[in-house]
Amino acid sequence: MSSINLKKNIIETTFVRGGILILNFAVIWLVTRLWHAEGNGIRALFVADLGIISIFCNIFTTSSVSYYIRKVGQSRLKTQAYLWVFMVSGILALIFSFRSGETCLPLFLFVISALMGFVAFHSSLFVGCQKIPYYNLITLLQPLLLLLFMLMIHYAFYGKFSYYAYFYAQIISLLLIFITAKIITRKTLGKSQFEFNKKTIKDSFHFGWQTELSNLIQFLNYRISMYALSYLSGIKSVGVFALGVAIAEAIWIFSKSISIVQYSNVLQTGDTVESRKETTKVSYISFLASIICIAIIAILPANIFVWIFNGEEFGYVKTIVLLMSPGILAMAVSNVYGNFFSAIGKLKILIIKSGAGLLVTIVLSLLLISKWGIFGASIVNSCAYIVSSAILIVFFKRQIS
Repeated sequence: MSSINLKKNIIETTFVRGGILILNFAVIWLVTRLWHAEGNGIRALFVADLGIISIFCNIFTTSSVSYYIRKVGQSRLKTQAYLWVFMVSGILALIFSFRSGETCLPLFLFVISALMGFVAFHSSLFVGCQKIPYYNLITLLQPLLLLLFMLMIHYAFYGKFSYYAYFYAQIISLLLIFITAKIITRKTLGKSQFEFNKKTIKDSFHFGWQTELSNLIQFLNYRISMYALSYLSGIKSVGVFALGVAIAEAIWIFSKSISIVQYSNVLQTGDTVESRKETTKVSYISFLASIICIAIIAILPANIFVWIFNGEEFGYVKTIVLLMSPGILAMAVSNVYGNFFSAIGKLKILIIKSGAGLLVTIVLSLLLISKWGIFGASIVNSCAYIVSSAILIVFFKRQIS
């Protein structure tokens, strides 16, 4: 990929991610306005469960697809991905049903996670083939359609479905996106056939499980404090903390935009002097962009969050974000380095850094959350981010030395 195309894709992806950020916050805003902290807490825990299922589905739908698409073609990857997603979504949704207090949620979990897995497969095809505009289109449509259908369902039925409107909207929007992604894939990459290949399954699983093991551990770094809060402080605390985490993660928008484009680029060029220099350069830019975002949040009055999200409890959101800010800055850099190592196949490094962060999360959660609640959870997340990021940065420095 030329330098001009790389910059174009980074700029385009950043704008798209900015749109996604705004839409995601519109979704959270609508949830908190309509169903308050309790409704947002239910949504946050559902999304956390969904995230765990997605990680297992992603073994055959994300990084392994982008990595092998040019090597084995679409048909083999699609066959194994679709079957795997359907099976994993069903099994894990059933397992989660034993914990859920609401009988409908496991069914929603199954349908939504399966559709997300199918969409993720096609998105990964676009990344692997460097068709970033199509990837951006699919990712932008998800929160846009979700927001539109939430509004339509809630107001068309006069609030009859309560927060269930969120789940129905997810299903309808993901189904439409899946159909759109299939049409684009067929037009750009051609038809696919039902095709099994044992070697492709073995190779994809070997590559995918290492990546997703790292992602699962990292996900637990992000979310285990949320589960602890639910147990120790109740669902409303989860709703407030989840909003702070959502804002913190939104600051990574530039980092994630850069890293997905850089990942696609490194997949094609490999571990070269030029790709290392480019990775270092964009990590610095990501760091600076994140500082600016945190500075903006720091000067905002806490009451603005109370006003926007319609609840006195949301006045703590600013403090949550600021407590997590050191970790946010560390992750802004390491996100870029993490995708670099993923693109060149050095997945064990990602597992090591995520494992270290998870250890910090578990130890500090036991010490801090019961004592300081949402503020303790914020400190836990920040420390986990810093430790895992520091390990990844050290490995990258050794790589380029």
